[in-house]
Amino acid sequence: MGNIGSGEVLVILVLGLLVLGPERLPEFARKIGNFIKEARRMSRSFQEELRNAVEDPDIEMKARAQGALLSQEQNSNDEPENQSS
Repeated sequence: MGNIGSGEVLVILVLGLLVLGPERLPEFARKIGNFIKEARRMSRSFQEELRNAVEDPDIEMKARAQGALLSQEQNSNDEPENQSS
């Protein structure tokens, strides 16, 4: 639950009880729980998609080829400068 300790949770619950009242507190807690569950699901989905994209061999091969091409271009641009000096 992050860096929240049991004492802090107790303070939050007491404040929630005072602000919302005993009738609305369970409904509000349910809504917060659903929101957290949905946020975690979205985060897991995003991480999974990102991991799949990074581990895709076709994408990796294209990226390596592009990196090699850029490296060759940079080396060929550096050579005339070194020769003229």
